[in-house]
Amino acid sequence: MTSTTQARPLGDVPAAFIGLLQAQMKLGQQIFEDLTGVKAPSVADSVAAWQAAVQQMPGARPACYVPPPCWMPRKLGDCTSYVAKCSKACVRIVVTNCDRARRSVHARSEGAAGVKISPASVDLGPMQRATIEACIDIPDTVESGTQYESLIWVDGCNQHYLRWTVIVGSVDLDSCYEVAVDDCPDYRHHWYDHFYCMRPCFPNRSTANG
Repeated sequence: MTSTTQARPLGDVPAAFIGLLQAQMKLGQQIFEDLTGVKAPSVADSVAAWQAAVQQMPGARPACYVPPPCWMPRKLGDCTSYVAKCSKACVRIVVTNCDRARRSVHARSEGAAGVKISPASVDLGPMQRATIEACIDIPDTVESGTQYESLIWVDGCNQHYLRWTVIVGSVDLDSCYEVAVDDCPDYRHHWYDHFYCMRPCFPNRSTANG
């Protein structure tokens, strides 16, 4: 009697291959969770679910992320101070000249009136650092809920800025923060740069870029 069942050309190879893929996916799931602390989707979930899990990772960025151009100001972050009336709010900016050349660094404020910068400029030798302090006095006549917003600019080899908000309330919290600024020239050629682009320090960029 002749059997009508056709034998598969590859035999059990396809099923074994699928089993191998499932085992590798389970191993990858375990490694992903151990390294990131993020719960990975099950093996049966779609690729879109894996992409969503990757986006939950702190600081995750697309593979094709292109940073801002070198001539754009560099953000130091946002800082919020909570102070009571008749108090003072301050931000200390610790600037390090991480270059082999001596450089002058200047600081200024834009926005809220009454912000005092001390000192307004520092002269730093190679690898030296100094502290610049920005402070604002809150008079007794200011109403609770009043907000002062300022941009603190630090101009050295690069141009940096800090967005500083002072909120007046009935409770005086710790209102003196410290922000580190590494003022470093960028001598590295990046994949997103044109080969002919020059990357001088901030005061010379307008002439170097034409």
